[in-house]
Amino acid sequence: AARTVLFGMMTCAVAASGQAKKPSGFKSNKAAMDAPLPDAAAIKQRVVENLKAMRAEQERYLCRVVNHGEKTDKNGNVKKSVERKYDMFYVNGREIDQLVEKDGKPLNADQQKKESERVQKQIAKDSDEKHIAKADAEDEKDLDTLLHALKFTNGHRQMVNGRSTLYYDLIGDPNFHPKGPAETFLHNMSGAIAADEESGQLVELNAHLDHDVKIGGGFVANVHKGLWMHVHQVRQPDGVWINDLSEGKGDARAALFMHPYFQFRQTIDSCKLTDVTTQTSAPSVAKK
Repeated sequence: AARTVLFGMMTCAVAASGQAKKPSGFKSNKAAMDAPLPDAAAIKQRVVENLKAMRAEQERYLCRVVNHGEKTDKNGNVKKSVERKYDMFYVNGREIDQLVEKDGKPLNADQQKKESERVQKQIAKDSDEKHIAKADAEDEKDLDTLLHALKFTNGHRQMVNGRSTLYYDLIGDPNFHPKGPAETFLHNMSGAIAADEESGQLVELNAHLDHDVKIGGGFVANVHKGLWMHVHQVRQPDGVWINDLSEGKGDARAALFMHPYFQFRQTIDSCKLTDVTTQTSAPSVAKK
């Protein structure tokens, strides 16, 4: 559930980074601090182009993912803790995670075989042109919807690591009328985002709920005050931006299930370049 919510917030973040993108022909990342902020008139097209370009660039990378999750009681005491390590790569812009370790223990031979078979099926699915076209169309639709659901205010510019970075407050747009649980949840989030001005890529996103959200009158879901999420991206030496940290904590109830208090932290590191752009088999990642 946490990864599903996080995906939605990452999509919002990509949309925000599209707003920060400079017009084509902008070359320098050392814009004057008092220069006007980028105009967002062509934001829809820029967001889509930015997302596609980012996915194509990420296909050159193999990364190690560490995913740590906890279920807690209402007082924050840990009831169950799990940790998973994955090798992450992309096929036609779709992320594939191959499990390599569970709770500190490498997979045994039988587990490795089953995981390899699962990954091969996923690769085959993500190599099908019709499936990719459908998935891309859904992503573009989500971006368009989320772009209208969120409003970016109080923009300002700062230099971070020698690069011009744009900061905006993030709130639900009062002119947007959400339809469905996902839109309702996202429309009620608030926080702040930072985007690299030259590339239009997300640098950081902080989002939270400062009030309870009842979806479907509470029959579909309740998401409670205090839920928060944080996403950070880092620029690689060749200019590709990769998410290196995702974390969050919250309390939610879906349908008739009890409240699952949760917290999670996902880190991505040890990213290595490869000359493969479209995988036909699961790549092997050098030992970290």
